[in-house]
Formats: sequence, C-alpha cells, structure tokens
Amino acid sequence: KAVAQILLLACALSVGCAHDFSSYPFKATLNTAENGGLYELYWKFDNAKETISFAVRVNATGWVGLGLSPNGQMPNSDVVIGWVTDGGETVFHDRFAGGREPPTIDEQQDWMLKGGEEENGFTILEFSRKYVTCDEYDLPITTETARVIWSFHATTDPASEVLTFADRHSHKGALSLNLLGGLPDAAPDPQDLDYYDITVDAIIIPENDTTYWCAAFRLPENIRDQTRYITKFGPVVTEGNEAHVHHLLIYLCEGVNDTHVGNGGECEDGVPEAVSACRSGILVAAWAVGGEVFVYPDNVAYPFGGEGFTQYVLMELHYDNPAMISGTVDSSGMRMYYTSTAREYDAGILTFGHDITPDQIIPPNAKSFTTTAILTGECTEAILPEDGIRVFGNFLHTHVVGHGLTVQHFRKNPECDVYEELEPIDRNLQYDFNYQQITHLKREVVIKPGDVVQLKCFYGTEGVDGVTLGGLSTRNEMCFTFLVYYPAVDFQIAISRIESSALRDYLKSLP
Repeated sequence: KAVAQILLLACALSVGCAHDFSSYPFKATLNTAENGGLYELYWKFDNAKETISFAVRVNATGWVGLGLSPNGQMPNSDVVIGWVTDGGETVFHDRFAGGREPPTIDEQQDWMLKGGEEENGFTILEFSRKYVTCDEYDLPITTETARVIWSFHATTDPASEVLTFADRHSHKGALSLNLLGGLPDAAPDPQDLDYYDITVDAIIIPENDTTYWCAAFRLPENIRDQTRYITKFGPVVTEGNEAHVHHLLIYLCEGVNDTHVGNGGECEDGVPEAVSACRSGILVAAWAVGGEVFVYPDNVAYPFGGEGFTQYVLMELHYDNPAMISGTVDSSGMRMYYTSTAREYDAGILTFGHDITPDQIIPPNAKSFTTTAILTGECTEAILPEDGIRVFGNFLHTHVVGHGLTVQHFRKNPECDVYEELEPIDRNLQYDFNYQQITHLKREVVIKPGDVVQLKCFYGTEGVDGVTLGGLSTRNEMCFTFLVYYPAVDFQIAISRIESSALRDYLKSLP
C-alpha cells in the first residue's frame, strides 16, 4: 500500500503523467500545435441511452469552447464554454449564440460537466449530453455530418460568467465530423492481426485538374496461399499530399497478369484496357477525403485471398490538382488489416447509383435539384437470398455541389399490394464533400427480396452559372452509395440511367 501511494505521488508530480482518455474510442485533432495550440477532441456514444460523452484536451490555460453549428459559423450555434480557475474550480456552462456575439448562458443546462482540470499547460474538460433535448437552443446530434466549432483563449479566463467581447478567443475553427458514424463497441484487435499496404511508389501527380490513376497489384504470397479476413481498412496518404488525394478504391481484378503490375497510369488511356476494366469489378474497400479507418463488426469480415481467389487487385486513386502543381511525388494507398481467423459472416459491398454520364444534368442557380437512382423490386427479387441481406454500413458520395443524400427503403404490403416506405437506410442532409467516410448505421437494416431501394442526391448550384453534368471530375457530379452488408451475394453493381430517347424528348419540349 505504501509503495502504491508513493507511485501515485510520483505520478502526480511528474510532468509526463497524462490524463487517461482510453475509455474514448474516437478522437479528432481540431487544431495543431503549429497553428497556435493543440486541441484534441475525444468522444464516445451509447445508442441505447442516446447519450454522447466528450473530452477536450487543449494547450491553453484560459477558457475553452466547443459547439455544434448549422453551418460551421457562430450564429445559431449550440456551445459549451469552460475554464479552470486559479483555485482549481471548474466553471462550465451550456450556452447558445444568436449571432456573432458572446454566447449567452442557456436557462436549460443540457450539457453536463463530468470533470475539469489543468495539467501541464493543458485544460481538460469532460462532459456529456443527450442526442436530443427539449431545448430550442440545442441542436440535435444525429448520424448526419455535424459541423463542430471550437475556440479557446490561450492564457486568459473570462472576468465573469457573463462573457463580453473583451473575452474574445485567441484561436477558433470548425470541422465536419460524423460523431455517431463509428462502431461504438468495436472488439479489440485479434492477436494475429496483420496488414498489407497497397500503395503506389513515388509517382508524380499529373499537372491536371483531375486525374484518375489506376495501378494493378499482385497479392503477396502469404495472402495468395491462404484465405485471410479483412477486419478493417484505412488510408495511407503521403504527408503533405492530403489536399491532392481525393479518394481510393480497391477492386478485385480479373483478366490481368504480372505484365500489368506496376505503378500504373491514368485510368482512361494510361493503362491497358484489362487494367482499366477492373473498375467494373468487385469493390473491396473505399475511402474518400476526410474519412477514417473503417472497422467491421466482430462477427463480420471480408474474405480475401486463398485458393481460387483472384491474385490481383486494382487501386484507383483520384488526384485533385486544380492549381496544376507540378512535381508532387506521391506514394499513397490503402492499408488492409486482416486476420487468419474466419468470422461468422462474409461481408459484401453493393455499389448503387446513377450512371456516370453527361445525361445527368443539374441546372445552374438551383437552390435544390434532385437526381434519383432506383434498385427495383424485380432486381432485389433476382439477386438477394430468401432471408435478404443485412446492411450495417454505408458510404455516400457526390461531388462539390452535392449537399445531401438519402437512401430510401420500400416494401410491398401483401394485404394491399402497395409499396410502403420504411425508415431510410441512411440519410445525410448535412453532407460535406470534404468529409466522407464509410459510416456504421445506427441499426442493421434488412433488405428482403422484392424490396425497392431508392437513392436521392440533392444538389445546390446557387452562384454556378453553367450547367453541371455528370462525370468523373470533381467539377462534374456523381450520385452513389456503397452499401456494406452481410452475407455476401454474387452481385456488386446496380446502375440507374436515363433513357437517351426520353431525355432528348424532354429537352426538345423545353421553351
């Protein structure tokens, strides 16, 4: 006991003894030391109790603020501000901002303080809140993309609890986060976890606005010889190239051989047709700008390799280079984590959306315009097993003028032979092109044979003078969703397209 007390005292006096954040599975760095002070956000959530808990660790001895905003700006935001006094007391309030003014203390305090302290020049606050409150000044916390705002003063606490412009922040910012998009109860990594990096090797990013780069890889011998099971995957982006690497897609690649393996080239005309054709194959992993590591549930994994499995994969990299910068060297790619132990279910990914074609037409100066893709009942009847599939994750994707997507679900009522709409499979009306990732659904959704799935993509083109067409460039548009599900079926891609003759007739009818 005496030894334990000595160790505790030593820890308390040591500058290296840090606060324990291990109970929080999710973390985001809102600001870096290079930008004036480290601001780390930790969080966890409980869907059963509909409660989310936060911890912030900020390189500041003044006040610290965190909030939710409709659009990343201060007006109409829901915020908390706290600080630790010289006497060690933590002051903390739930506040709201009606405009660009110091936030006012909310009469109804729904953000609950758990604890606060200063530690080696850092302020640490822990607090929690219900997803939805009955307070008109609180913003709901949902599965949609949240606009998280943050601020702090590096050295000074407010003179009183009533803030004035004299208490103005020294640093502030905003970041999009999917607060409820992770797997809250992910199992620990298995002991035999290993990984395989699929990366290009020091290629020069072309001096083009948009480049789709394709490279084929042969799987390593240890994966070719024995089936492995992917349990998670995530990006490996060359430091400094974050602004250029827009998305990464990994496909299984049939019809190629060792002569096709290498650093590759531009997908349309820089690689053999056999390589480019793999983009219509089976999708294994998907990541886009802003995304994080995707973790499978502990009873699901993606089988990969072994006897009879294709020996090759294709990686498609989308490079964004609007400034036409030359000489940028890149070695980015995807890291696939795997184990040798099978899980109860094999996973699949169903790509579903609108055909990538100029027939997708979005008018200029439109506050909202909708593109729709439909997976028909006849299609699901033909491809799905009798018990259906269970969707547990999803990846929504448009380009820059997209501001929302919803995946609707319909099932026929046998009593009246009419399709009835169920709860959406997924919805994100706060979509942010610069923050995309595969998210876990709040609940698994069963899609049965005969069900209809409808994807709607919403676009806003106010201030855009010309027509926006469907296409590969980020200046064009897309409308896709990638449903992650189990058990896997032998069907990978469902595409909707407009009949060309119908489109021509419609365009001719316009005044």
